[in-house]
Amino acid sequence: MQLFRSLCLPIFLGLFLSLLPASQSRAQEAVVDQEHDLSMRGMIRLVHEKPAQFNTLWTERRRSQERAISPELSTSEHAAALQNVQWQWAAGLINYPYFHQRETGGSVTANWQPKIIAINSIQFNDEASLEQSNFQLLIQAWLHDSAGQRVKQDPALQRGDNRWLRANFSALDTTISSHKVKAHFMSKLLAEHIDDNGAKNVLPQILEAEKNGVSPEQITKFRAAYEQEMQAPKDHVAYTYQNVDGVDLQLHVFPAKGDAKEAPVFIWFHGGSWSTGHWSYCPVVCRALQNRGFVVVQVEYRTSQRFDGTPLNALADAERAIDWTITHSGELQINPKKLMVGGFSSGGALASQMAVLNHTKVSAAAYMSGGFDPSKDTWYNSVVGPLRDTKQLSPLLMVNRNSPPQILFHAKDDEMCAYQDAQSLANKLTALDIPNRLVSFEQGGHFFVFKNPADRQRISTELTSFVDQLKW
Repeated sequence: MQLFRSLCLPIFLGLFLSLLPASQSRAQEAVVDQEHDLSMRGMIRLVHEKPAQFNTLWTERRRSQERAISPELSTSEHAAALQNVQWQWAAGLINYPYFHQRETGGSVTANWQPKIIAINSIQFNDEASLEQSNFQLLIQAWLHDSAGQRVKQDPALQRGDNRWLRANFSALDTTISSHKVKAHFMSKLLAEHIDDNGAKNVLPQILEAEKNGVSPEQITKFRAAYEQEMQAPKDHVAYTYQNVDGVDLQLHVFPAKGDAKEAPVFIWFHGGSWSTGHWSYCPVVCRALQNRGFVVVQVEYRTSQRFDGTPLNALADAERAIDWTITHSGELQINPKKLMVGGFSSGGALASQMAVLNHTKVSAAAYMSGGFDPSKDTWYNSVVGPLRDTKQLSPLLMVNRNSPPQILFHAKDDEMCAYQDAQSLANKLTALDIPNRLVSFEQGGHFFVFKNPADRQRISTELTSFVDQLKW
């Protein structure tokens, strides 16, 4: 449902650049190196520092950048440059606790004074600065912090769909009085939410955005996306496989091409870092296997933005989706003994967990840019570790001779899910005499599949060949 921006924009961790006038940017470029960087990138480089040390270093960077502002600037240009430095400094202090916890597992107290001071410095109703990227990034940092607290503390936000979007709207409504500022960020939040998660159940937020002055043109786009999402599909059937807090979660079932009565079935899990994603995001493989005679099932499962879900919620949903598909095999006209799973990124992690941990039900698997050892991830351990042994949820560590045949598509320069883990999994499968294929791509990074038509054709060809070898 990429209606508003490119599919492959980085999620929250993009490397942001200041929207300074070109003359100011060039004047400061020489001094804004790694030791003075106040951008998101600079904050991430310091995220392993203890809170007190981070605050000291961050404050030093602010002072250094303020001193580096060219004395040749006019009074207004000098004030604008100081304001940009202040915005970046404040955003870093607000973002630091979340990323420190995510990357190190360490916590920062809720009343950490540097963050409180940064939040108190924000001029929330500053309409004149709306087009300044550093002001926007500061408000986004505050929204992420505020929404996270509201989701945990407000009982109304612990039920229903689109919890983080609702929390963001609540923060805007209770803090900002300017309709222009509210409308700007409500429009931005809705567009990003629909791009990342789809438009299911967002009508209340569309109506609220309209009430607060979002442009009619944007409202028309949002309504079109919502209506498209909520109407009955024409090329497939959507089945409800479970209901969570009053929200139906669905399996989108595409019939096999041809007249097969007991077709093989492919169950797909979308990516999105367990945070975002939409059931329809399935590059190449779903259509390729449907054309090959598979019934394709694309799974809507709980994510953190919609349900404040965790990887364990997603894991439970994946298991339920497989069980529901098998139970309804007659209705779906599939052969449950020919059940293949697949996924991209975190969806690849889910699929590989299903293949290795649920191997009595899964007969084959295919992954794109998959994560195969979540036990090495600090954030995953901090969220899942208190409840489950993450090593026992690691396909790389738990693979065994009962695991099914698997094909892995992975770029060697993947910056998010290590190529070395894909190599290690393929090597272990080979050592266990389990049919497997690692299809490597020299470059393209984590999102290589979206960048090169030749790579997509190669994926389709290799996948078809792999399935042929299964002799299904």
